Amino acid sequence: MKPIEEHLLEVFKKLITINTGLSICFDDRESFSKTLIARMKNQSIEYPENYLSFLESKTEESRQEWKTLVIAITNGESYFFRDRGHFFLLRNTILPELIKKREKEHSLRIWSAGCSTGEEPYSIAILLDMLLPDADKWDIIIYGTDINENSLAKASKGIYSDWSFRMTGRDIKDKYFKKNRDGQEIIPAIKKMVRFQYGNLSEEEHLSAEPDQKNTDLIICRNVFIYFDKKAVSSVLTRFENTLNTGGYLITGHAELFGHKLKSMQQMIFPDAVIYKKTDGSEVKHEKISDKSESIRGMTKPLTLSDIKISSSSYIKNENKKTDPAKNLKLSVNNNLSAGAADSTGNTFMNDNNRYDSLVLSAKVSTDSGDFENAECLIREALNIRDDSAELYYLYAEVTGGKGDDKTAKELFKKAIYLDPAYIAAYCELAYLYEKENDIPRAAKARSSAIEFLKDLPSESTIQPYSVTSEELLAYLNYLTRTENYSLADAEEKI
Repeated sequence: MKPIEEHLLEVFKKLITINTGLSICFDDRESFSKTLIARMKNQSIEYPENYLSFLESKTEESRQEWKTLVIAITNGESYFFRDRGHFFLLRNTILPELIKKREKEHSLRIWSAGCSTGEEPYSIAILLDMLLPDADKWDIIIYGTDINENSLAKASKGIYSDWSFRMTGRDIKDKYFKKNRDGQEIIPAIKKMVRFQYGNLSEEEHLSAEPDQKNTDLIICRNVFIYFDKKAVSSVLTRFENTLNTGGYLITGHAELFGHKLKSMQQMIFPDAVIYKKTDGSEVKHEKISDKSESIRGMTKPLTLSDIKISSSSYIKNENKKTDPAKNLKLSVNNNLSAGAADSTGNTFMNDNNRYDSLVLSAKVSTDSGDFENAECLIREALNIRDDSAELYYLYAEVTGGKGDDKTAKELFKKAIYLDPAYIAAYCELAYLYEKENDIPRAAKARSSAIEFLKDLPSESTIQPYSVTSEELLAYLNYLTRTENYSLADAEEKI
């Protein structure tokens, strides 16, 4: 069977987005075509047009086919304590705060949306057991929902192969799992905290299936929105806001929510994570939470977006008025674009330095608003004027990463490091991308480089663009390094 034509792939893509919220990436079209052809063969359907009609038919057979198709186009790979940056924040800041808040009720409600095969909600249950000496006396429910029913079936069994423990210490494995002939099975005390159910985030009905989900303390939805189009993301975020109680938290994947505004949520920035806290409409201050676990406590004071200062000579802060930084950026850009020097004929022009600054500022505005296409055009234009700025290549890497092109993002972060070998944030982001690919040695090497440069800085130095002190970032990176199941000696290859 020959590949499906481009225009028909677009029709399939739109139909899938409408029915599931999933968005097929442009780079995945060849794989997408092969997946559709495989499903057509399974259904003994010869022509793509007939398969489209079958999917649109609203019959029981088509509903079952939708479930199978979703399984084929989504990635269900996971493992325990995946993304240590997020779990560091959960263990040392978020969960202790929620425990303190709920100590009178002895009740917690947590939702892992897009839970795959269950490793994430079980990992959270293990953390709670570590933090609560009387966990058995608490009313804890962790909901795990996913669109992939095969993944949910595996999650409900709670049996995993050794591969699922590749980022987990032996002590956790020995305490919370029991070996049987099929693999490692989660112990009953942890398993009873978690409830799994089918959940399509593009459908509103499932959100009210459990009344407790209307009073949720924490929602984790990581690496799910990468499949969704912008409209679907906005719709789900609105429902997340309505589901969380005041003071509840939302954790998403790295840079997944660029350009999406959450009306009642306060954004907090950490080097490997962005988290959101539900407010009551007034300003919320993040308190330092005591660590009930072990000794390392990194970055106990996250900063809000309003705390981040844009380091640009073209940005002028108005000391007399409270203003929106994004509006100030746009105003600065417009002023620079309109105010030039006059030549002898009276025509205005902008010198390269002013134009470069304006392009970079405008690219930052576009990036912050999620308009990555425009940001990329502006960055390329700026590169034609000046191609030796590490900061510009770092911004370019953020844009390409936001578009889902991790491969190009890595190369651009490397370019930023080549131009500025002490660019700490570039090493941190590069480590994140390597870790995302499970390239642990290279992740270790990049993070080790950041640590070495941090050691040479005064403890109160501010590290941009995170706007945290070198001391805070160093503690955080040291924690990540110490919790890794590998040695830096294994990282023999250069980045």
